[in-house]
Amino acid sequence: MRLPLRLPCTLALATLAVAQAYDRAELRAHAATVARSPAVHGDRLCVKLAEGCGAELRDGRLVSRTGVDLSAVQPLFAAAAAEPLFTALSWEELDAWHRRACAALPPGNRPGHLGLWFRLVLPSAAAADELTDALFACDLVEHVHKEPQPALASVRPVAGDLPPPTPSFTAMQGSHEPSPTGYGVWRAQTVYGARGQGVSMRMVEDQWFLDHEDVSKLVAANFLGAVPTPTWQAATHGVAGTSIFCADRNGYGLTGVADEVEVKFLAVASHGIPANALLAAGASCQPGDVHLLVLMFLLGQLGIDDWVPLELLQSVFDATLTLTGNGRIVVTTAANGGRSLDDPRLLRRFDRGFRDSGAIMISASEGSQLARASFGNFGSRVDGNGWGRGVVACGQGSLFFPNQDQRQAYTANYTGTSPAVPGVAGVVASLQGAARAQLDRSLTTAEILNLLHTHGPLSPDAIGRRPDLVAMLQAIGAIDGLEADVPDTVIGGTATIVLRGAPGSAGFLFASFTPGSTSFGLNRRILLGLSTLQTIGFLPMPSGAANWTLQVPNDPSLHGVSLYFQAGRLAGTAPIHVTNSVQVTIL
Repeated sequence: MRLPLRLPCTLALATLAVAQAYDRAELRAHAATVARSPAVHGDRLCVKLAEGCGAELRDGRLVSRTGVDLSAVQPLFAAAAAEPLFTALSWEELDAWHRRACAALPPGNRPGHLGLWFRLVLPSAAAADELTDALFACDLVEHVHKEPQPALASVRPVAGDLPPPTPSFTAMQGSHEPSPTGYGVWRAQTVYGARGQGVSMRMVEDQWFLDHEDVSKLVAANFLGAVPTPTWQAATHGVAGTSIFCADRNGYGLTGVADEVEVKFLAVASHGIPANALLAAGASCQPGDVHLLVLMFLLGQLGIDDWVPLELLQSVFDATLTLTGNGRIVVTTAANGGRSLDDPRLLRRFDRGFRDSGAIMISASEGSQLARASFGNFGSRVDGNGWGRGVVACGQGSLFFPNQDQRQAYTANYTGTSPAVPGVAGVVASLQGAARAQLDRSLTTAEILNLLHTHGPLSPDAIGRRPDLVAMLQAIGAIDGLEADVPDTVIGGTATIVLRGAPGSAGFLFASFTPGSTSFGLNRRILLGLSTLQTIGFLPMPSGAANWTLQVPNDPSLHGVSLYFQAGRLAGTAPIHVTNSVQVTIL
């Protein structure tokens, strides 16, 4: 096949010229590096045309919505099977998302218009390489890279309880323990909203097994797009990550960080490429909702373990920045390369001062230790770290695997940034749920990043802090006077509700069997269901705190019931101060 090389391509209107972050030589060199990766489709190109050219494919031919002459690039596209790269939204919708992102972001950090990205499929890798040279010779072309084959970010370690009965593994969930060892999940889960209520999460992954006994949300009805046919390693990866943030609270197995979050799943293969799957995820939810991406890219420049974040590729970066510019929160992996993301070979693609996708990027620590896991990437771009070794999760079967039934498989040694990222994503969903419930507002990515950068023990190895969820909830005011000593108790067990205030003050404690949200013009809403509201009593606080003990009757019908508590604090002639609400579940 012969291609029209070195065409004299120039933009018809000088006003449409776009300043490039990289010169053409850098872009060519980067494209060549990506093309040498063993994890690309050699015969497929992702191509971005110039901002302002308004290019759209109609009946297989490029047409400009802005009147720009596209004749120079037309024969290049004709040499391949061309289609839009982003198909989750129409061109008009992509244009609206782009305008909103640009209005929200600073001038020096704006995404490329996703409507100007195209996929070109060639007969062979050699033909794709030849076309790449021709595309880079054309001024109408901004970016070209081979289509990636994303990989899982796990490291292989050296609906209803199905029979036989599954033990409880929650005592092994060290990541849930108080800071500095864990994230402080158990204490945080006593705060109403901090189990992820009112938050939607979108998980972009490769595959999953359905119907695991401890992950009731992982069913076909919760997929956006087709459910992929599972293979063991990839499907286990999806199940394990899902369980870390939303495994059920049920008395057996484990409990997710934000087990009451609403979640939808998107398989990359069902949406073409990771970037389009991300866009579809963002289009299906609201600003402030959380997106989870635990896939990485094998750049291969330094060997077979040279893994980097997917946003190294401009198409993924543009999609991510478009989402974050439209208020979505994206949590992603720093990848398992064990190398610095500040390395000059990466062309400042992970330098926030140069370009910033707005994603929250997470690396991995050595389980309870704050040291960086040997496989975790590090550097200035990393926003925090999570447990990356010795994590309890569903799947694999090394801990519990009766009858070789994948629906009842558990591990105590899930490893990689794959457990770290869902753990921190669960923390983010917990924060957002508490903010929405307790404060009646959503946190922005900037606010969440500030919390992650400020609260929690700092690793010495350039992977940021391990989140301290309790400190973050206190910082935003979601913990404001009322706490419970445990998120769960058992039939016949107890839980202690603690009211705090100024020494010498007092308060009324109330309870309900249902949550609510009613405004009486006070400092916060009453978050108890009024139809089942009960007054527990008057609690004086001579030393600044008062305890009330819930004694659960020995009644099996109470299994699964949650109780919700809230208090009104009194102090002299000051107006009543409504505390945060807390939740305790009987298992």
